[in-house]
Amino acid sequence: MRHIFIINPMSGNKQAVKYIPQIEDYFKSKPTDYEILLTQYPGHATELAKKYVKEDNVCVYSLSGDGTANEVLNGLNEGVSLAILPLGTGNDFTRMFQIPEMPLEQLITETIEGKECYVDYGMSNSRKFLNCSTMGLDADIGILAHELKVKYPMLGSFTYVLAIFPLLIKRKPLNFTVTMDNQTLKVKSLLTAVMNGQFYGGGFTPTPMASIQDGYLDLCIIQDTNLLRILTLLPKYKAGKHIFEDIVSFYKVKQFNLLSEREISTQCDGEVYPEIEINFKIVEKGLRLRVPKRSLLEEAK
Repeated sequence: MRHIFIINPMSGNKQAVKYIPQIEDYFKSKPTDYEILLTQYPGHATELAKKYVKEDNVCVYSLSGDGTANEVLNGLNEGVSLAILPLGTGNDFTRMFQIPEMPLEQLITETIEGKECYVDYGMSNSRKFLNCSTMGLDADIGILAHELKVKYPMLGSFTYVLAIFPLLIKRKPLNFTVTMDNQTLKVKSLLTAVMNGQFYGGGFTPTPMASIQDGYLDLCIIQDTNLLRILTLLPKYKAGKHIFEDIVSFYKVKQFNLLSEREISTQCDGEVYPEIEINFKIVEKGLRLRVPKRSLLEEAK
């Protein structure tokens, strides 16, 4: 198997390239078994990933943040393995690998020598997502958090927390219709998260019951309410202890349609798009994912 490393040189406060010597050293005795490719512009990771097909017997590695990993996923051809070496601020999807904390240098080695698992990914219209798709206030928070991260990289995942409060004060509830499993819901929502994984925003836990190997999307809808109730709910939402709140609803679904009354910001793994109508679905075991052998994910048979 060849190991193809797609590296965003801007990731990790421009620290991604410092791991290149380690990769080169690992493959010193087998130089034909790997290739390192640097992205040069937005969308380049998608173009690079598209070059490989199942018959090439490669694993494509994303050494980057969530956005570049999403680009790689959207270029990946069926049957090509993906590995994610997290260098972003949140790294929420890789929390689902269920591995001990370790330095990235060690994670690189353990992933190269790791195992492969079949996991699910989501579709938002024609876009794939690994971890989550959110809309309305959630997406707006993500946009502002990204802007803060660019200006103040030292804040790390705390930028998501900082972005919440100014947007809560001037929040606009999202009115939409959800159609799923032969039922239709009219919703006035403050927060709406469509999750494959459990975490987003640097450790917020909207769907603590989610699994990337169960064949379902987890939909969390929080109804609009007053500011005081929101502020008391937020710590529970971060810790995943909001599941019994009366304004919170959860659904496990294979697919559903969401129709908004107005154009809204929608994000998939941090990439933001304007939408009015979205068709969501899960692609069960659609991705062959390479992870360390110590991961608790079920290995591919």
